[in-house]
Amino acid sequence: MKKYILFAMAAMLTAACSTDEIETFDSHNYLSFESSSLSYTFAFSPSTVTSNDFDIPVVYAGRFSGSDAPFEIIDVPEKSTAIKGTHYELLDDDNQIIKAGSNTGIAKIRLLRTDSMAMKTYYLKLAIKENSYFKPGITDTMTVSVTDRLIKPDWWTYSPYDHFLGNYTETKLRLWLEFMGVTDGSNPFDADEYIQWLDYGTGHFIYKSYRDSAVKPKIMEFRDWLLHAKGNPVDPATNTPVAEELGNF
Repeated sequence: MKKYILFAMAAMLTAACSTDEIETFDSHNYLSFESSSLSYTFAFSPSTVTSNDFDIPVVYAGRFSGSDAPFEIIDVPEKSTAIKGTHYELLDDDNQIIKAGSNTGIAKIRLLRTDSMAMKTYYLKLAIKENSYFKPGITDTMTVSVTDRLIKPDWWTYSPYDHFLGNYTETKLRLWLEFMGVTDGSNPFDADEYIQWLDYGTGHFIYKSYRDSAVKPKIMEFRDWLLHAKGNPVDPATNTPVAEELGNF
């Protein structure tokens, strides 16, 4: 009786496999946003700047393609406070390509500056649209915030900042950018001397990290600059000298 049951089950499984295609992970490429949220501020831009083409990184899980593969992102107005045509524009889909032999790409949107952004932050929800090349992956939606106020930059969450510079404050940000000679609000550590690329066993150097051996001395220079060149300034948000609020070394 047991042999008959096992034979019947095997026959059923064989029949199912012969009529239905079994999907595996490698059957599709799954495209995801690299981050679930990004932010941008016009606070560092001259008043004459009214728009900015903003990069949104995407990454896919699957086999590397031998040819370029297009992808598409769409807005989700019902989950956004940003208004299309007023606060943002979606750009030409033809520019959204995963290059052959790569698993990363860039989508671009245009952020539009308005007077109200001096007092308010607007949020835009985006989603990955399925096409013949990609299915939406794990992070299939993300939010872009846009404002004209000084806000905590996305890059402050990376380990060189939360570990070495410590908690974010507006005063600390302004002093750090001044020390590094950055006027556009970009990440001062996004330079070859600080960056290292890791593969974590994938065989492709696609994971960005930072060299502690280069970052740590620069933070120590910053502390020395605060103490001697800037007269040990006090952060009004914490009532503590900025040099005493840096992270662990």
